[in-house]
Amino acid sequence: MKISIIRGAFINPYEMQNYYPLERYHDIVAVSSKRPLNSDIDLPLVKLLSPTDMPNIPFKYPILNRLFVDAHYLLGLENVLKGCDIAHVAETYYHYTIQAIMAKKKGLVKKVVSTVWEVIPHNNEGILGRSSYKQLAYKHIDHFLAVTEKAKDALITEGVGEDKISVVPVGVDLSVFKPNPAINDKHQIDILFVGRLVKEKGILDLLQVLSPLNKHYQNLHLTVIGSGPLLSEVSSYPYITVTNTPYSQIHKYYQQADIFVLPSQFTPTWQEQFGMVLVEAMATGLPIIATNSGAIPEVVGDSALLYQPGDTVGLKEHLVKLITNRTLRNNLSNKSLNRARSNYNHLDISHKINLIYKSLF
Repeated sequence: MKISIIRGAFINPYEMQNYYPLERYHDIVAVSSKRPLNSDIDLPLVKLLSPTDMPNIPFKYPILNRLFVDAHYLLGLENVLKGCDIAHVAETYYHYTIQAIMAKKKGLVKKVVSTVWEVIPHNNEGILGRSSYKQLAYKHIDHFLAVTEKAKDALITEGVGEDKISVVPVGVDLSVFKPNPAINDKHQIDILFVGRLVKEKGILDLLQVLSPLNKHYQNLHLTVIGSGPLLSEVSSYPYITVTNTPYSQIHKYYQQADIFVLPSQFTPTWQEQFGMVLVEAMATGLPIIATNSGAIPEVVGDSALLYQPGDTVGLKEHLVKLITNRTLRNNLSNKSLNRARSNYNHLDISHKINLIYKSLF
């Protein structure tokens, strides 16, 4: 089959690794904007002009979304899709999703599949035209791949038939994300945070808790991988290493860590939709501390210590438990590994996606 995987500005190697094995069976191309989030992927890539390619000015997306209903429009996408068996898009309101639907109605593409991450029902409907976009998606998308049960429930609440939805999470390459057996006993406790340096990811809560703990437990060190508006504030702490590394090398930081923390918060319009970093941490055998924001409890199961978003007392208590209790760290590490191997092997995920593609014909 000829398949186009369309992700616009948000294409990235984290998700795309789940499609690499499908190249053995299908003619696959990925489609992005000219300046996407991270185009370092191992698939043929077509880059198209998009409003998202504009420089990152203040309020960029609020402005563009109101001008275009959604900013993720891809100029010339119809020509790329001509003759495709499947256009695989994302979400129900992205502009390129509607473009793919229009191409299908013209007979240029046979089927449209959409991966859906959104966990809040009827979210993103405040902008004029968005609700109409979503209604078109519900009617004309042939199958939805919800990355969590929570995303599936949101689709059903919005009126999508359950028979059109399959739950397919996102996996990682377990030959890359794996424990490092060379890491033996060491004096230092290395804590790892990976994510955007923005308030909703909870990085400020982590800093607030670690500052006093660092004085009591002088063997603590925090590695932060990411960038964002809080970069300068995060970089000012002496016991923190801040870096931004290529995805091809990021597994090495997981392998050097002892504890992984994702202190995500939530807002009226955003909850953690999946948390790819959680899967990477589990695959590397790390004990995890996270909030119960959005889909996090579903993703981690019993392999993490969870607390309420914003509860810095709960975060501190969990950190102290793991810092002082090696047995607990080992137990959670084993649970993480088992869960990753059972649920998040990218080879298993690609097989599920392939079966869904075939079922549409």
